[in-house]
Amino acid sequence: MSGIRGAGPAPMRRLVLDRYALLERFHGGMAEVWKAHDQRLDRTVVAKFLRVTDRGTHPALRFLREAKILAAIDDPRIVRVHDVDEARIDGSWHLYLITQYIEGETLRVALPRGRRLAVDHALRWAAELCEALVPVHARDLVHRDIKPSNIMVRAAAPGPGGPSAATGGIGRTGATGHATGPTGRSTLVLLDFGIARSYTAVGNLGYAAGVTGLAQLVGTPEYMAPECFLQEPIGPATDLYAVGCVLFEMLTGRQPYSAPDDYGTLVNLHCRAAVPSVRGLRPEVPPAVDHLIARLLTKSPGERPADAREVAGLLRGLSVAVLPRPTVVVTPSVPPPPGPPPGLPTDPAQVVEARCNAVLEATERDPETPAGVRVRQLGDVLAFAYATLPADHRGIWLVVLHLAQALARAGQPAAAAERLAPVAARARQVLGADDQLAVLCALNLARYIGESGHPRPAAQHLLELRNAVSGVLAATDPKLSEIRYDQAHWLAAAGDTHRATAEFEALYADHWTAYGPDHPQTVRLRELIARTRA
Repeated sequence: MSGIRGAGPAPMRRLVLDRYALLERFHGGMAEVWKAHDQRLDRTVVAKFLRVTDRGTHPALRFLREAKILAAIDDPRIVRVHDVDEARIDGSWHLYLITQYIEGETLRVALPRGRRLAVDHALRWAAELCEALVPVHARDLVHRDIKPSNIMVRAAAPGPGGPSAATGGIGRTGATGHATGPTGRSTLVLLDFGIARSYTAVGNLGYAAGVTGLAQLVGTPEYMAPECFLQEPIGPATDLYAVGCVLFEMLTGRQPYSAPDDYGTLVNLHCRAAVPSVRGLRPEVPPAVDHLIARLLTKSPGERPADAREVAGLLRGLSVAVLPRPTVVVTPSVPPPPGPPPGLPTDPAQVVEARCNAVLEATERDPETPAGVRVRQLGDVLAFAYATLPADHRGIWLVVLHLAQALARAGQPAAAAERLAPVAARARQVLGADDQLAVLCALNLARYIGESGHPRPAAQHLLELRNAVSGVLAATDPKLSEIRYDQAHWLAAAGDTHRATAEFEALYADHWTAYGPDHPQTVRLRELIARTRA
């Protein structure tokens, strides 16, 4: 047998590098790619081997660069690198890359040609794809090969204590099976950074352009932006064009441009043809979705949305807006989604605020309003906010905060946490940790995490928030007191009564000094300490 490949499949459990037992071989382009078992750490991994005659060759440089790119990005939607090195195997020189293994299937397998997804599900997956691109673009990198076969679908972990969803980089149907239905809680993982390159000359990976070559046409033509065919500068908008192609396919079952066996015609379609209408193929798709896809597929990169984060926010808002109505009986006493009050101003921020307030006031007036109605109405407001306000506008974040509260009231704290988490992180980054809105988002996020059955992570989240604001807020500041109180509460819920009691006692001492022993909050804390000790 010459090298790993040999004349046929390697024997089952063949040991390579005295550590990795080869189990199953996948299609892997110029490299051999295997599902393997890491005997040292007892875990399933993906092992990629590239046979080279010279470590300085183009394939070798590209192989090592993929590992560096992946290793530099820590995000759950990017396949993680465990190890990369070089070794002699069967007398031949090999580079090898060990990554996580995903128990799932590629989007290409999950979405056969001709099949369409539910609209809200397609929008959610497209949002996850954009969120995966945010850390990639933040490192001045462009993936350049966004397509269904490079997107892995994995099922979410079943919950605390259950088996975790394995992660890795191969398109294969595993134990989690299909997860493409509109109610599936699957997530996406972005694979294959083999042709990713820097679009600037800064950073340690700035040399990447020299690896693939400026004049080399790389990628998958069905998903390539016009600037790739025309050999013009690329950037994040190049990947967003591919996202538009993938979303178009998820909604319609076909690619926006197709010319089997006619490369020249396909190039001409991408570069010059009018953008096809999704609604022309599927009329139930909302006009706002059709408009967003048209923006993603516009020929000029400068006319596409600003960045992946903005597109993810738009998609999240649209996905809530198109969710099927809750299965509740709405009696005549339940008001329809309230319209704007008379004399509504034309400023978009004021319109968003007025519409949000109208929903909140209408549902507060009638306590019998089903929680799902409030969720849907706020989802409509959020879609409007995403369409009319800048990506980092406080108005958007306020609507998301109210929407998360509505989801929690509807008995969906996990969905509330998922919705609020990116906004809480962004608000803290833009506004500062001590900003009132940033603190509200962080406090509510911790509560939803705890209510979802994860009290210890909730307490840790609050500890990080407390450390961030303690230098600028007084010990008895109401915001800091609430953070400290909630932290102690979730420590107690997690069974850490010793730390919880210590936190309550410290908070009690500060309140006793500032307000006296008879203040209602001081009395309440004294009672909580006694209860926690008991």
